[in-house]
Amino acid sequence: MTRFLLRAGLASALGAVSLALLAPLVDHVPVFLCVLALWTAVSWLTWRRLAEEPFPGTDEGDRMTLILVIAAFCRLALVLVAPTPSTDAFRYSWEGRVANAGLNPYRLPPSSPRLALLRLAQDEGINNQGLTAIYPPVALAAFRAVAAVTADARAQKALFSLCDLLACVLLMRLLRRRGLSAAWAAVYAWHPLVLVEFSAAGHLDSLMILGLLAGLDLWESGRRELGAVTWAAATLVKVVPILLLSWLLLRRPRYAALFLAVVIVGSLPAASGFVAALRAAPESGIAAFASDWLANPSLYAVLSTLVESPAARRLILVVAVGAFSLPWARRCSNDAARYLCGMILAILLASPVVQPWYVLWALPFALLAPSPTALAWSWIVGFMYFAIDP
Repeated sequence: MTRFLLRAGLASALGAVSLALLAPLVDHVPVFLCVLALWTAVSWLTWRRLAEEPFPGTDEGDRMTLILVIAAFCRLALVLVAPTPSTDAFRYSWEGRVANAGLNPYRLPPSSPRLALLRLAQDEGINNQGLTAIYPPVALAAFRAVAAVTADARAQKALFSLCDLLACVLLMRLLRRRGLSAAWAAVYAWHPLVLVEFSAAGHLDSLMILGLLAGLDLWESGRRELGAVTWAAATLVKVVPILLLSWLLLRRPRYAALFLAVVIVGSLPAASGFVAALRAAPESGIAAFASDWLANPSLYAVLSTLVESPAARRLILVVAVGAFSLPWARRCSNDAARYLCGMILAILLASPVVQPWYVLWALPFALLAPSPTALAWSWIVGFMYFAIDP
């Protein structure tokens, strides 16, 4: 197994270096997708080989070291280039600098004349410059911490790539607790889309995934209050972990109350953004995301043939996902990883916006509670770059 992992790891490292040399990837989409296809084949073969030996081996320590060394190399190779194919990291740097200047990114969009003195050359890459911030307060705190050191958007990428590497370490720990080989983490650690989205692009979702895995580790270790608080903190990075509320309610209502209280209190710094969204202010990023944005919808697109109002379509799907969460929580009452995997897939099927990196939310949990569906989706979704503008 170790020899196979070495070959697969070297192939992954070659893939990472190839993409780094191709940057910016949007200028070389055909070659980018060819490299992605070959690298995806390596990822699939790794999964197949691990399926033949799913349990810990005598060389488990060597496997873990190899996986982490190659994972770190791949991430470093891609962090060093400018954000690509997505430009979100430029936005992260901008909002961190705005907040550090004592101004409110939930009220002032990048195009505001009041922010002209903060602009740098790299800020031409900021997307949706007429819209205010949509990121929750813990995400904004991360942006601020990095921006206090340097305005370089690659530093934002470095933080979220490091979070991704730490997620690999936690995933190994969780796999071993289940009696599985830590080598399964290679499917995540060397996954081509994980490296593209969390290291080349530097999406903040890796911090949310790290929070989910940390909360799961704490929960399974018996430190359930701290686990619930950690899951709440992950919700304040990106709202997706709010789906844990149903599972916590059925398990222990007091943990659900603690989770919800931390989310509510932690959301207060973004109150002005929520108020602007409720007023449907034209510059509100939250309102725009909740009402106007579309990218690769599934059930939402089907529902659009039956229901004319976009607001009604969104409401129907929110209610449907909420209704599904309760029986699914009962079915997965003793397995938070399985619950998370299923609920994330349900959210993605219902969401009007499914960017390629969103599918990666489910990937660690698809390894802890095996889900070939989630794995297959993670391997094919990157080819959306044929059709969408990142």
